Amino acid sequence: MKILLVGASSDIANELFVKYKSEYNFIRLSSNSEFSDVENFNIQDQNTYIDAENIDGIVYFPGTIVLKPFKQLSLDTFENDYNINVLGLIKILKFYQSKLSDSASLVFISTVAANIGMPFHSSISMCKASLEGLAKSLAAEWAPKVRVNCVAPSLVETKLAKRFFRNDKQKEMMSERHPLKTTGQVEDISSAIEFLLSTKSKWITGQVIGVDGGMSTIKI
Repeated sequence: MKILLVGASSDIANELFVKYKSEYNFIRLSSNSEFSDVENFNIQDQNTYIDAENIDGIVYFPGTIVLKPFKQLSLDTFENDYNINVLGLIKILKFYQSKLSDSASLVFISTVAANIGMPFHSSISMCKASLEGLAKSLAAEWAPKVRVNCVAPSLVETKLAKRFFRNDKQKEMMSERHPLKTTGQVEDISSAIEFLLSTKSKWITGQVIGVDGGMSTIKI
């Protein structure tokens, strides 16, 4: 299976690649990759996209975490977040739609904050809620050939979220927010993504899969 990983320099994308590279033919795209075997591209410039045919899956990883009170969020911040999280994805889909196989699976990375009201998350929750709406609409429009789903994590220990894990006390505080009393690991998310890419999920489309330690549905 030929799988396009967009934003392949992320910790979760790299974990997916390392763990499953023997099972999939991964094509990795990134705008700032530290890996020599990743294709560099500019998500805003389709002339830099790698050409590929018969793509069996696309995973869209690019995201942002700008957490501030609404009053402190500039219009430029909202626009930049939306460009990365939503419009970048739309550009990818516009370019590669005609190159998808007849049984392709698309996976978009959302967040638990798209469905739970959290203070200081107004920009990212808006963007990811848009992404989820797009996923459901495309799942309906492109069925029965193409499946489209989202994975919605809570806080995961990655480079992007490292400021939330500066010390043991901070990590403990973050863990206590979740019913399972722990934060997410990259393998938790990569395993869910692989499941949605594979034929094990062939009867699943239009869904938002919460991988969030129970935060989205449980209150203890």
